[in-house]
Order: sequence, then structure tokens, then C-alpha cells
Amino acid sequence: MHPVETILQTTMRELKNIVDVNTIVGNPIYGEGGAVVIPVSKVCLGFFAGGGDFPTQALPRKGQPDFDANGYPFLGASVVGVSIQPKAFLHMKGSEVTLMHADCDNTLDRLVQMIPNAMTEIRDAIVSVREQRCEPQEEDEP
Repeated sequence: MHPVETILQTTMRELKNIVDVNTIVGNPIYGEGGAVVIPVSKVCLGFFAGGGDFPTQALPRKGQPDFDANGYPFLGASVVGVSIQPKAFLHMKGSEVTLMHADCDNTLDRLVQMIPNAMTEIRDAIVSVREQRCEPQEEDEP
């Protein structure tokens, strides 16, 4: 096996240990009252590997370790860059599920995130007002 293949296999094996499914969708975190929080992250990965046989000014050294069949030394390297950014947290409590964004940078983002809860509260308020109007009023007896 050529040394470049060895470098690639070793690097890929180590990458599998670094970045797995639990890095993107994290392990659940259990809290009080049955609350569960699951972190969700964005993972970016950059990878480079390469190498070659380089002649030296000295005579080739055939048959020695770290030298190829022609007697030239091998030079190789691999580089990996990983960026992990938290994006959101999935919060579950009972039958209620909420997605909390981790990167709300401005007021507009926060307002958009609050719209579903506001709509639910408005609907509940309208329903309660209608129920109050439809209920018969009890009259006081003398």
C-alpha cells in the first residue's frame, strides 16, 4: 500500500470518530418535570491530503524504510478543519414542542419566532370571549 493511501485511511478513520450523527443532532438532555432539550448543530468540514516522492541531492537509498522502490523519500500530510455551530434547541415538555433558535441576532428574528405562540394566545382569547358571551347570565332571585 502506498503511503498516501495509509494517510487517507488514517485520516478518514479519525474523522468518523470526530463527526458522527450525535454531533449534528445531539443527545437529549433531560430536565425537571419531564422536559427534554435536544441540541441541533451545523457542522462544516474541510479536508486535504497529499504527498509525493521527492528526490534528494544524495544518492537514492533503495530498500530502506520510508523510501520508495526507486530509493526516494516520501513526504505526505493531511489537514482537517471542523467547525461546529449550534443552530437551535428542540424543547419538548408534555405535548408541547418548541424550536428555539440559537442565532437570533436581531429583533425581527425574535418577533418571527414569537408569532406561533402569539397566534395561539390570540385564538384562545377569542374562544374564551365567545364562550363568555354565549353563556346564559344567572339572575339574582329576590
